[in-house]
Amino acid sequence: MKQIITQHGWGLNKHFWDDFKVDFLKNNWHWQDNDRGYFSTNHCQAKWIRSDSKKEIRMTLCHSYGFHLMQKKILKEATHIVLINSFNNFLPVSNKRNFILRSLKRMEMKITQNEHKDMLKEFIYRSFMPNDINNSFKNIFYKSIESLNKTLLLSDLKQLYMNREFPVFLKKDCKIIFIRSENDLILDKESNNDFLESLNRTLDRSPILIKLTQQGHCMNNLNLYEILLDTFND
Repeated sequence: MKQIITQHGWGLNKHFWDDFKVDFLKNNWHWQDNDRGYFSTNHCQAKWIRSDSKKEIRMTLCHSYGFHLMQKKILKEATHIVLINSFNNFLPVSNKRNFILRSLKRMEMKITQNEHKDMLKEFIYRSFMPNDINNSFKNIFYKSIESLNKTLLLSDLKQLYMNREFPVFLKKDCKIIFIRSENDLILDKESNNDFLESLNRTLDRSPILIKLTQQGHCMNNLNLYEILLDTFND
């Protein structure tokens, strides 16, 4: 049995994955989406389906902050973990730290001053650059923004200030695919690199690094199935 459980990042919802899942479903994957509930009261957390298959694949797709939203139990039991523009600590340790921290504080202020809708629209726009916003996600996003849970959005934003230890709960022999967009305007390269280096130092199997040109923090116009195909059975 081939399974996928996804977790979107901050400010997004499960529809971020809609276009990506099509090719997996065509190839008989069982697909489930977690949803944090930023745009609704539906806080969805998926569970692995138990199977006796000897060649079972349990793959997680974590985008950005989604790695920290994904249930630890799900990650512990995964055979494959795909990290897309992910991080352990969002703030770098270099002198860029204060600049990024001020940006987060400005976003926080806009949420508390009820300017969260415009702020989030700008964030989504920058996240997809240099590409346009995914059309299917864009339509749902603009319809859903009126029901935005700004309390949850703010609470999760503040989590980005945290300094985290390495996630020791990860299985040392887990196969990790580390996807990096080369034109990411949201996640600092230092933070992304630090996470990759920590994984290389700690795990028994070095992550597979995949670099995507002409892609931003949120990917678009991309066949994720084809990109990951060679990693499924290695």
